[in-house]
Amino acid sequence: MKGMITVSDHYPFTLNPLPYKPNDLEPYIESETIILHHQVLQQRYVDNLNIALSRYPQYQDWSLKALVAYSDTFPPVLKNDIQKYAGGIFNHDIYFNSMKPGGSTPTTETLQQINQYFGSFENLKKGIKLSALSVFGSGYTWLICNGACQLQLINTANQDTPPLTIVSPLLNLDMWEHSYYLQYKTSKEQYVDNWMKVVDWNKTCDLLSCVNKRTNIQ
Repeated sequence: MKGMITVSDHYPFTLNPLPYKPNDLEPYIESETIILHHQVLQQRYVDNLNIALSRYPQYQDWSLKALVAYSDTFPPVLKNDIQKYAGGIFNHDIYFNSMKPGGSTPTTETLQQINQYFGSFENLKKGIKLSALSVFGSGYTWLICNGACQLQLINTANQDTPPLTIVSPLLNLDMWEHSYYLQYKTSKEQYVDNWMKVVDWNKTCDLLSCVNKRTNIQ
């Protein structure tokens, strides 16, 4: 997933820079929220992941994606840290790269896929909104390409990720409170509506075109 990995794709990890300036998504997502979300909260996940991996040199050459995909194979204590911290980095990288200033409209290729599985672009947006508003507590709504190469919406809790060995994430919507509360308070519906205005559907198309070229995770 080009553009959706950390700058150093193995230990010690560093924070991936945003693909836009913090104020570029305004008025839909204010710079204060973006700065807190990226420079403070995601940075904390990076720092905590490095601390966790410092005690396990045998995993220090693993990529972020591999750590997330195979977290179930780790010792219980490390597994918990990987799911929280590596998952937090991965999920936020997807989230920040799911957006661009001014958003974009789906390409013809993407629209064909959307229409096939959701009936229309409007139905997809309605589905995303319903899924996002159904997230209980903290989590994410994802548009993925599943193992059968079909578009699908799923939710994950906390910093859990989709099963990366069998699905390809295309975009996500962060429904943790810190994503919207500073600007929208408890109005999650308004946050979701405005997030739709900055979605980079062209990035989704780029990722979708790579699904059939999926390779082993390393």
